[in-house]
Amino acid sequence: MRKGIRRCRVRQPFQPPTRAHSPMTTPGSPLTLATIIPCHNSAVTLARAITSALSQPELDELLVVIDASHDDSLRIAQRFEQDDSRVRAIDVATQGGPAQTRNFGAAAATSDILCFLDADDEHLPGFYGFAKQVFATLPQWAGLKCGTEIVDLPEGLSLDDTDPRYDGVLASAPWNLAVRKPVFWMAGGFPQGSVFRGKLGGEDLALNRALRHNFDVAFTELKFCRHYNRPGSHLEQYLRRTSVVDGSVVFATSLPEELDGSMDLALSQHVERAASNQSLQSLQKTQT
Repeated sequence: MRKGIRRCRVRQPFQPPTRAHSPMTTPGSPLTLATIIPCHNSAVTLARAITSALSQPELDELLVVIDASHDDSLRIAQRFEQDDSRVRAIDVATQGGPAQTRNFGAAAATSDILCFLDADDEHLPGFYGFAKQVFATLPQWAGLKCGTEIVDLPEGLSLDDTDPRYDGVLASAPWNLAVRKPVFWMAGGFPQGSVFRGKLGGEDLALNRALRHNFDVAFTELKFCRHYNRPGSHLEQYLRRTSVVDGSVVFATSLPEELDGSMDLALSQHVERAASNQSLQSLQKTQT
């Protein structure tokens, strides 16, 4: 099992281990939860994503960050904002990409827990309540990853929880993540460097790797997300470039960023910065 990943299989309230409360949590205080939806020209699916979040009563904030869209995305978000006080529509004039847009929403959120939802995906009923339960009962856990339904893959491609590639996809995805807000920033948020704007993307992988290597992250097999594949998506590219042989994932081709090592270097640097941030906070705690 990967470092930092612990599997939660129970559906009932957790029994916490005997351990001091984390400084990230104030014992007895009710936790609040925000979901951030980055959106660039996703008017066709945005209402579905927003509705999936608002249908869960445990949601406290929904930040819809419109990344310089030219369609009706902003008007759709503003309509929900008028009807539900939990919604905030944020219009960004200059396109910054998904990493910057998610970070912008995280900075604007006031809640204890952050979730991220793409504008064409759905969070399924029970996710936010389950996340709050985990974080309230097990305060030493910094993050939670959940299972996901993956739909709309083209003919000839498939991915389910019996495929060795499934865990890797979920480990790197942003849409099945709930994380304590202070930990999100200690992990460096979503990196915005140029290497993460290439064909590989990778900003979501970098954040998840920083979390996994430096903090305790729980994983539940319960499928609280529905991810809709888009033609030409990173997921689709990954599935086309890989195959499973005797239970192992084999890459058929490599991209330039992989061959020259720039992606591996950028990922390692992000993980190391998160480790430094965590060490600095621990040092400050011992000195106070």
